[in-house]
Amino acid sequence: MTPSFVSFLTTLCAVILAVGFAARMLLGVMRADRSRASGALALALLLSAGLEALDLLTLLYPESVQAWRMAGLLVEGALGPAWVWFTALFARNYEEGRLPGTQRALILLSCLMLPWAGYLAAQGAYFAPDFATEGLLFLLPGSFYFYIGFAVCCVAALLNIEATLAAAVHHRRWKIKFILLGAVSILAALILYYSQSLLHRSIDMSLAGLRSLALLLGTAMMWFSDLRRGPEVRISFSRRLAFKSVVLVAAGLYLVGLGLLGEGARLFGDDLGRAVLLVVSFLAGLGLLVVFLSDTVRRKIRLFLQMHFYGEKYDYRIQWVQFTQHLASARTQNELQQAALSACCETFGIVGAGLFLFDHDRKLYLPASLVEMDPHEGGFGEDSALVTELESRRSVLRAADVDDSSPWLARAGFAIPIFREDVLDGFVLLGRPINPQEEYDEEDFELMDTMARHISSALLNMRLLDQLARSREMEIMGKVSAFVLHDLKNHVYTLSLMADNAQKHIGNPEFQKDMVDSLGSTVGKMKILISQLKGLPDRHTLRREPVGLLSLAREATRPLPQERLDFQGPDVRVMIDSAEMGKVILNLCLNALEASTAGQSVSVTVGDEPEPFVRVTDHGVGIAKEFMAGGLFEPFKSTKAKGMGIGLYQCKQIVEAHGGRIEVRSAPDEGSEFIVCIGDRQGL
Repeated sequence: MTPSFVSFLTTLCAVILAVGFAARMLLGVMRADRSRASGALALALLLSAGLEALDLLTLLYPESVQAWRMAGLLVEGALGPAWVWFTALFARNYEEGRLPGTQRALILLSCLMLPWAGYLAAQGAYFAPDFATEGLLFLLPGSFYFYIGFAVCCVAALLNIEATLAAAVHHRRWKIKFILLGAVSILAALILYYSQSLLHRSIDMSLAGLRSLALLLGTAMMWFSDLRRGPEVRISFSRRLAFKSVVLVAAGLYLVGLGLLGEGARLFGDDLGRAVLLVVSFLAGLGLLVVFLSDTVRRKIRLFLQMHFYGEKYDYRIQWVQFTQHLASARTQNELQQAALSACCETFGIVGAGLFLFDHDRKLYLPASLVEMDPHEGGFGEDSALVTELESRRSVLRAADVDDSSPWLARAGFAIPIFREDVLDGFVLLGRPINPQEEYDEEDFELMDTMARHISSALLNMRLLDQLARSREMEIMGKVSAFVLHDLKNHVYTLSLMADNAQKHIGNPEFQKDMVDSLGSTVGKMKILISQLKGLPDRHTLRREPVGLLSLAREATRPLPQERLDFQGPDVRVMIDSAEMGKVILNLCLNALEASTAGQSVSVTVGDEPEPFVRVTDHGVGIAKEFMAGGLFEPFKSTKAKGMGIGLYQCKQIVEAHGGRIEVRSAPDEGSEFIVCIGDRQGL
């Protein structure tokens, strides 16, 4: 039988799309940008595309049905293990760093399908007396059991996918959901297509178009996920995590349905049975996908079971264990904030959340972490309506009940206050509910308040740990500085002797020029390093005096090549410690010159709108986004090959001691801009 034009076009598009996405995955693996799971996915998609192409050739050239089908059988033998391998690796970080024994055994058992397929290809697997007319392949006994094994491999892959989703926290599940949804659609179509062997002991290749359509849709979802939501994220996966029973229940119901359809086919005719099989199975598979991966449906089902079978909306023991596990998995302050927000979203069925903490310098509640929430400029002032209500009521607020025009509240559902020592330290802003019809009452609000108190305690503990770690780092810094200063003093003494000897040969102009230039340059660099290793000032040790910022910038950068510095702006006068602020300007200009290529100039701009500032701009290599987020002002972290990571940390401490701040704008290969904001004129 010849396939229709629509079926031919669907298969062709599915093959092209799958091969293209597989090539994208393989390129990422070769560049070390992607993990082994991407390679396994590429293999599974290439095999799926190959199977669709071979079956299309079988329908186009039915006279060679045995040759095409034997090749397709070998592909089917490799396809099951490929999907099992992919689902065992994708988005998983196993606690022992390697695949557990159960997964290794599952992959090895699935690999037996390949030699089994080779044996069937050699011995014969099908009987097709009138394939050109009917498009039917009658299964011989060995191939009948082979397709049972193939269906088991697909069910095992679905079990792996469900376990991955169960282990993923809310914001990570959002990242990988469409990749896994695409895989589920392909696997469900394979189970649907080959389950005919259980019902009729034959394969109807006229249904191959449905399998091609599933491959097309599944690969399209994978493309969407990879382009819009980025590559896979890693999920901490425990070997003790039990498989959920939904897939097994669904598979059992599906097989029972096959039996009923078989009985219907016996009573009402084979043609009606196949048509009903196609329609009902496709709709059941589509519904299964919705139940598996729709957060709204899952939330409704969970609430229905909880309310009607347990009488309570929450099982507090389970909720608290899950919540504490979320927080305990965090290793850094940022991870803790993300874990707390994800736990709130999962517990209360919320789309998106933000953690706002009080910034003592800017006197604002600013977003410290966001999960699936759109960012906006600014935050909440101490006198804003939301903050005032939270401080007065000291409990959860509905965002709709607060008369505040902030854009943060436009799509918000609830605000949960976080108090520390009776002071509002911050609050969690929850987004809209996943299920718009869900009612939230005092039971929800009490649990929100309880979780907020625990979040406050966890954040305080993490801050104390960070401060302790920083104190230890500074202790190490002091020890390192002692050794470095000792060596530098020796070098300066040696260089001073050389300078004295050079004076004896002052009559030799060439010797004098070379020696004095090199000595002066070396001594200047050492003095800069020594100044970086000195103790950091605080607000009480600063010696403030009226200083012109532009004059200070020119004086502080005198050791640097003046032809590469471009000074602009008025000589704004402020009350600062000129020696300490001079170190800041010198360090920023030195970094800018080192980041720029030879001949590029560095701009030093002074202004006073909206507040006094010094802006240092270069057009050099720029700063990576990851380093900007986590290590720019941290001690002992540097982008330079031989840098100690002290300079910018020292600059930040000096500026903050003056009551100011440093703002940074940078992009790789586009340059950087450091803005030192003084704060105010300090009484001038």
